[in-house]
Amino acid sequence: MKIILLTLMLFKGFASLSQNKNDRDAVEAASRKTVSAFFDSFGEKNPDKIASFIAEDVDWYIYESKYFPWTGKRSKRSEIPQVFKTLFSYFVDGKEQFKMEAMLVDGNDVAIFAVLGRQFKLSGKSFTMPMAMHIKVENGLITKFYLYEQTKVLEKAFKK
Repeated sequence: MKIILLTLMLFKGFASLSQNKNDRDAVEAASRKTVSAFFDSFGEKNPDKIASFIAEDVDWYIYESKYFPWTGKRSKRSEIPQVFKTLFSYFVDGKEQFKMEAMLVDGNDVAIFAVLGRQFKLSGKSFTMPMAMHIKVENGLITKFYLYEQTKVLEKAFKK
């Protein structure tokens, strides 16, 4: 009887571990799908569509620069379209480069490592720089977006 109980407990434990792994795999797949769709929407340059991937309450941060009004902290989805309208207005259309070098997913946390290149309209100068992002996805929406970029590279290219 003890052997049967022990065997049942072991099987139950293994089934639970397997279920936890399946749940984690599903969460990671959903996180990857949301973040991929978010980045795919950038090509359309539709700020409202981009914002549709953001949760109503969001922890949003892009290192702040006095030269770039799209930087800084945001907390509501309603603020995000203006971020992208402003950002897109600063750069020459068709001159952007974005190469995602890695997407690491751990549950609902996603880390992106990429190289970004653009050309400023005002100065005509171009830049290329590495960047990283920490994104959190919950219920199919982005609840955290932190962008780590080399703001000094941007500021140097921005100035005439």
